[in-house]
Formats: sequence, structure tokens, C-alpha cells
Amino acid sequence: MHTILKLVSLGLIGTVFLVIIREERGDIGVILRLAIGVALLLLLVSPLAQVLSGILQLVDQVKIRGLYLGLLLRVIGIAYVATFAAHIANDSGEAGIGWRIEVGAKIVILALALPLISAILHTVLKMIPS
Repeated sequence: MHTILKLVSLGLIGTVFLVIIREERGDIGVILRLAIGVALLLLLVSPLAQVLSGILQLVDQVKIRGLYLGLLLRVIGIAYVATFAAHIANDSGEAGIGWRIEVGAKIVILALALPLISAILHTVLKMIPS
């Protein structure tokens, strides 16, 4: 609960500050937006470590192959980084760039997932009698 209060407080204070700065010095808005975004992400380091620990425990319990865990973590990382970058682009008035970042991330995720999709299809096809 403490982390969410910090997160929401920093986010709201940063938003108000950005609105005020935008009127006076719009040129530093992007830099300030990035700094606030990084500060917000830093608040999430501990909860993210807990999530990663939980995922690793789950993997040990259900014996998921390391290949799949690595894929899962890469996909999650790509999704978060791309969303963060796309939102910065959108907030800066560059919705087209934000959209391209999101589409690019989806293509990269699909490319990463293709071997897994192929393995699942082969397994399913082996189960179906000919």
C-alpha cells in the first residue's frame, strides 16, 4: 500500500508540475516527463523483484523449461519498455511515432513467440489421429 501511495503522489505532483512548466517552458517538458517516468519506475524496483521471485518459484513448482521462462520475461520486458516509450511519444504530441513503437513491439514479440507457437502446433498435430 505504501508503494502505491508514493507512486500515485509522485505521478499526480509530476503531472501538475508538467502542466505548470508547459505554460512557461514547454521545451523542457519532455526531459521532465522522462525524469518523472524514470522516478516512477524506480519506485517499482522492489515490487518487480517480488514478481520475478514469484515467477521463478512458480517455474520451479511446475517445471517450466528455462526457454519458456526466458521468452516470457523478454516479452514482458519488451511490452513494458515499448508502452513506456510510446506513451512518452504520445505525450510529446507524436502519436504517429508512439503507434509505430507499439506496432514494432508487437512484431518483435510475435517473432520471439514463433518458435513456441510452432512447438505447440506440432504437439497438437501429433495428438490428432491421422
